[in-house]
Amino acid sequence: MDDLLKPVPDAVLIGRLRREFILPASDPPVLNEPGGNLAYAAAAFLQWDGKPGVVSRTNNDYPSEWLEYMSAIGMDTDGIHVSSESFDDRFFVTYNQAQKPIFENPISHFADRQLGFPQQLLNYKPTEPVYCSKTDYSADSIHITDIPPHYLEASAAHISPIDYISHSILPSVLKGGMILTLTMRAASCYMDPIFWENIRALVSDVTVLMFTEAQGLKLFQGRSADLWEIAGVLASYGPEFIIIHANDGTVMVYSRIAQKRWILPAYPAKVSDPTGMLDTFDGAFLQSYRKDYDVVRAALSGIVSSSFCVEGSGPYYILGCMPGLKEARLKVLANRVMEL
Repeated sequence: MDDLLKPVPDAVLIGRLRREFILPASDPPVLNEPGGNLAYAAAAFLQWDGKPGVVSRTNNDYPSEWLEYMSAIGMDTDGIHVSSESFDDRFFVTYNQAQKPIFENPISHFADRQLGFPQQLLNYKPTEPVYCSKTDYSADSIHITDIPPHYLEASAAHISPIDYISHSILPSVLKGGMILTLTMRAASCYMDPIFWENIRALVSDVTVLMFTEAQGLKLFQGRSADLWEIAGVLASYGPEFIIIHANDGTVMVYSRIAQKRWILPAYPAKVSDPTGMLDTFDGAFLQSYRKDYDVVRAALSGIVSSSFCVEGSGPYYILGCMPGLKEARLKVLANRVMEL
């Protein structure tokens, strides 16, 4: 079928697909299962009845049946491409009893728990760089040509954490189509003072910029430690909204146009596995926001999806929640929003 005749997805979601190896604090291990920030965001978008078009680069090791499953549950996978360069798509994390993530030394953590070390993790080293390159593509960077033409007819898009190069080229490309709402979660590798001069151009075309308290404080190191001030400065570069995930679990929402601030509570979920909770927030946020452009309700929807995410493992766990439960949690949280 000609690309321009294909059904247009509700939104375009761009990010990474990974093979996950997770050691939750108390639950059974998750070994060589589908993951990556794109999978979590897309699953949450589906949870709120959206139909996403997904864009990513995989290598030859990523199982084709996982991609077939994504298509079977309602994702348009025309934007998934096998990279001509090989790269390590494995992701390892373990959590201690305080739910702090640890990414190093998988062999010792399997040994501590008296678990056999999976063959698929042999020779694994964490691949997330401390800093992004300002000039060079990596093997899993997203290229302009990775986005199918019919995706640019969508009205909304989200960019998950990838790298500086991908985040610098994608917003203008997406806004050059029909996309009006563009959300982006910052990548830790450029939320650093050495990228200070690059941030304004990076976020100027973004509608909603999302990041954590730690990322914001690191970027503004030596400039500000006030999160609302940080939100105001970054919003002045172009974004209509800034969303900050605070260390205490609350979500801070800043509106540049309305000059309003809100603090949204976390849902009191029992945490089993925190992997993907921020990406799950992002997918649910975008699907809710594109329906009625209510930033607070969209953020609450994100918090609700995150609450399901942490109760189990893997991106698709949230799709099994009981009918009506997400709406019930949304109602509970709506009564606890604080406007400053």
